[in-house]
Amino acid sequence: MPDQRPPQIGWDMAEPDAALPSFLATLPSTPQLLGLGEPTHGVMDFPVWRNRILQSLVHTQGFCSIAIESDVIAGMRANAHVISGQDTLDNVMQRGFSHGFGQLQANRELLSWMRAFNAGREDLERVRFYGFDPPLENLWAASPRHCLLALHAFLARHFAHLPADRASIEQLCGEDARWTDQAAAMDPSQSVGATEDARQLRALADDLLAFLETQLPGLTPQPDLWEARLHARTAQGLLRYHANLAAPSPERISQMLALRAVMMTENLMAIAAHEAPRGPTLVFAHNSHLQRGASRIRMDTMNADWWPAGAHLSESLGQQYAFIATSSGEGAGLPAPQPDTLEGWLSGQSGAPTLYATQKLASLLPATLVKRTDTAGNRAYFPLASERISQIDGLLFLPTLTEK
Repeated sequence: MPDQRPPQIGWDMAEPDAALPSFLATLPSTPQLLGLGEPTHGVMDFPVWRNRILQSLVHTQGFCSIAIESDVIAGMRANAHVISGQDTLDNVMQRGFSHGFGQLQANRELLSWMRAFNAGREDLERVRFYGFDPPLENLWAASPRHCLLALHAFLARHFAHLPADRASIEQLCGEDARWTDQAAAMDPSQSVGATEDARQLRALADDLLAFLETQLPGLTPQPDLWEARLHARTAQGLLRYHANLAAPSPERISQMLALRAVMMTENLMAIAAHEAPRGPTLVFAHNSHLQRGASRIRMDTMNADWWPAGAHLSESLGQQYAFIATSSGEGAGLPAPQPDTLEGWLSGQSGAPTLYATQKLASLLPATLVKRTDTAGNRAYFPLASERISQIDGLLFLPTLTEK
C-alpha cells in the first residue's frame, strides 16, 4: 500500500545535527555558500542560533569556514586569532569586526569556539573566519590608502619596477579623515571622490591591479596572493564608492547600496573559490543582503532599489548558492503576531524553533496571508513577506525571541 503520509516540510531545531542534514537533502546538492540571514541586527537569538548551526555543519557536513557581514580587511585579524592564536581575544573583538559587531557576546563566543576547535588541528581541518563586507559604514567609507599600500608592498617584494610608487600613493591619499567625512553621505560636495587626487588614485589602482593580473601565473605559489587580490579589489571598490558619493545624482543612494552589494559579492565569490578544495562556507548577514530578489527601501526622505549580494550570487553560482532566511514571532519588542500573517501562521504550526524547506512550505501557505505591520517596538526588524518564500530555500522560524 503506498505511503499516504504528507511530505515533511519542517524539522525541530532542538536537534540541529538531524534537522540540518534533512534540510540539505532537499537541495539539488550541498551548496558551496549557504546563506543564513537575520531579520534585524542586535537581537542575540539570531547570532546564537548561527553559532549552533555552524558547529553542527562543521561536525556533520564538512563545513570549514564562516563569512559574516563585517569588514573583510578587519576580519583577517579575527581569522589569524582563530587559526593560530595571534593577538588577544579582547583586541580582536575591538579591531577584528565592523558595525559594532565586536561588542556582541555571541561573536566572542563564536571566536572562542573556533579557536578551541582549531587548536591542535592541521591547517586543512581548521575552521576559518572571514568578513565579507567592504570597509564602510552607513555614513562613511574608508580611505583606499591601507589597501593600496598593502598591494604595493606585496608586488614590491617580487618586482623591482612597478607602475606606481609608495610615495605617490601616500601623497594622493593624504589624511584618512578626508575620506571618512560623514558629511559626504548626505552632501556630495563634501566628498573627496571627485577630486583630482581621487581620479589619479583610480587610475593608479587600475594600473596596479592590471599589473597583478598579468603576473598571476608566476605569483600563484605565493601564500599571500589571496590577500593581495583582496586588497586590490577593495581599493578599487572603495574608489568607485567614493566617486559615487561625490555624484549629485537622483540614483546616488541606490548606486551606493548597489556598489556595496557588488563588493560583498566579489568577496564571497573569492571566499567560495578559496575554500572550495576544503569544503562549504556558512554566510551570515541580514536577510536583505542574502535574498535573491531585488531589495527596496521606501521612506519619506529616501527611495532606493538595488540588487543585493544574494541576487548576484544566485546568478553566478546557481545551485552552489542556497539561502535560509530567519523570521520570528514575538519578543525583542515584537508582540505575538496576528494569525493572518506569515509569522502568525507559522506560530500556529509549532511552538519550537523549526527549519522549513520552503519549496514545500510555499504550497501550504494560505493565499490570504498579509505582511505583519506590528513592528513599532523594533523598527529595525524587517518582516518576511510571504511572496519572498519562493525566492529562498529554507526558513528558520523562531516563535519566541528570548535573548536581549
